Formats: sequence, structure tokens, C-alpha cells
Amino acid sequence: MSIVSGFMMGAAIGNNIRQMFTGGGCDGVAAVAPQPQQPLALVAQVPGRRRYRAAVLTPELATLLEEKLSQLAFLTSFAANSTSGSLLFTYDPADERKMDALALWLERYVFTRPQAKTEVQEVEENAAAAEAHAGSLTRSVRNMARSFSAWIKAHTSGIFDISSLASCIFALRGLRKMLLTKTYPSGAQMLWWALALMRGWRTV
Repeated sequence: MSIVSGFMMGAAIGNNIRQMFTGGGCDGVAAVAPQPQQPLALVAQVPGRRRYRAAVLTPELATLLEEKLSQLAFLTSFAANSTSGSLLFTYDPADERKMDALALWLERYVFTRPQAKTEVQEVEENAAAAEAHAGSLTRSVRNMARSFSAWIKAHTSGIFDISSLASCIFALRGLRKMLLTKTYPSGAQMLWWALALMRGWRTV
């Protein structure tokens, strides 16, 4: 687990503990979790007539269902109301099994409840997003450094770039300290930094 993933997991656990003791509400008011709604529920039934209620029924889906289901031979009529989510079926009472099969098909393939994400999955997704953001920030800084290095190279006729310029600055400061202040360890260290930069660290 990365540092960002660990931080996000810890934040989620801490938030759950706080909600457990405080009730999760504001100003001492406990929050009440809403009850999950069935994607397709039977609300009324008499022989040859059923009314279902869909949790989500868009006008486009209602129109499509009316167009397709009205073609079924055993249905006498079918009406879908996207405003109320109502699905009204009328049929021959002898076709109860066909109606059962149709309702089961609609529940499985049309009004399927989306699988709820677990808290761990949400935390992992948030951590991945945070890591992606950190990666994009790193790439942005790197690209900025490369652009600045290219600008230096263009304005010095290719003599310097950002790494060679930094090397020269360290070398000059190291020589100055060695000659003027007699601070040989730190001056030698700066010369070593300059040589290290000249050996391999380049941005372009």
C-alpha cells in the first residue's frame, strides 16, 4: 500500500469512527440512512393486471418499452409512465407464467440494480485518483524544468542547459569558498556536486 493509499484508508476509518460516536449528523442530529429502493417492484396485482414501479424510468426507456413490449402476443396492453415510474400490464389471466417470466427478465436485464461499491473499493479509487494527481503534478514540474532548460540552451547558443548552468554555479561558489574562506570540506562538496551534475543529470 502506498503512502497516499494508507492516508486515504486512515481517513475513511477515522470518519467511520467519528460517525459511530456522533451519529454522523450535524448539531447533534443523527443522520438516518435512506432505505434502498427496489429497481422494479410489484405494487398491485389482480388476475390479468399488474402494476410495477420502477426506481428509474427515463422517457426514452418508457417509449422504447412501450414500443417493444406492445408487440408481445400475450399482452393485451402495456403503458409506461416515466413521471411516476409506473409500468401497467394487462394480459390474459391464463398467461400468468409468461407474465412472471417477463417481469423476471425486466428485473434482471432492464432494471438491474447497480452493484454498490464497497468502502474499500471507494478508498482505493480515491487513492488511485490522488496518486494520479500527484503523478501529473510531478510530470508538470518536470516538463516545466525541461522547458526552462531548453530556453537557457536556446539563449546561450547551446553552451548551457539547466544542469550545466547549475554545475557552473556550484563550481564557482565552491572555488570562492575554498579560496576566500578556506572552507575546504563544503567547497569540495560543491565541486563534487558540480562534477556529478556534469556526469549524468540532464533534463534535455
